[in-house]
Amino acid sequence: MCKYRNIFIDLDDTLYDFSAASREAFVETYNLLNYNSYFSSFEQFMSLYEPRNRELWEIYGRGEISKEELNRIRYSYPLECVGVYDAELAARFCCEALGRIPTKKKLIPGAVELLEYLYPKYPLYILSNGFKELQSHKMRTAGIDGYFKQLILSDDIGINKPRPELFRYALECAGALPEDSIMIGDMFETDIAGAAGVGIDQIFLNCKGTRDLLFKPTYEVNELLDIKNIL
Repeated sequence: MCKYRNIFIDLDDTLYDFSAASREAFVETYNLLNYNSYFSSFEQFMSLYEPRNRELWEIYGRGEISKEELNRIRYSYPLECVGVYDAELAARFCCEALGRIPTKKKLIPGAVELLEYLYPKYPLYILSNGFKELQSHKMRTAGIDGYFKQLILSDDIGINKPRPELFRYALECAGALPEDSIMIGDMFETDIAGAAGVGIDQIFLNCKGTRDLLFKPTYEVNELLDIKNIL
């Protein structure tokens, strides 16, 4: 019999295809706000936005900036790179894009089939760094909210994965122990290393074929449905 009694699952790019949903929402917002007046192409805009966005999320994860500062800086930065200092325009892009993302019904292949398989067997919990106002909306839109006992978010306590406090909070919410729990996620540092740091086993969804990992996760799969062979 499988030793696990509780399963924690990351949401973005593990179950919900956040990359596809956000790109679609960004294209729509870029066109709506006539960003082609400032950038040579959508790809130029994204080439400025994406690296800075990753940096800012790391800073936000360390608790060095607020959610409001994260949003203000990351949407202002591409405009400022092309000499446009318009805080109102950046704020409009933020509002439009974040409003559109959770309306996209985008799931990683195999997500529903896996949840149908796991749901009768285990209590399932989402454990995510995403914003509270977006994550539940995305799950409802994608039709997966009913599979989970609880949505556990970094927003709840103001601490992000991979910090151990969030994983311990998740265990407390679930009434779970590290040794009878497992974490499923696509981000090695935040999901896998974070879970390992508090003694929770892990399943690394390695869709990109990442190598040179810092350590060997408990399990590693390339597709969601491969998890059915583990749990």
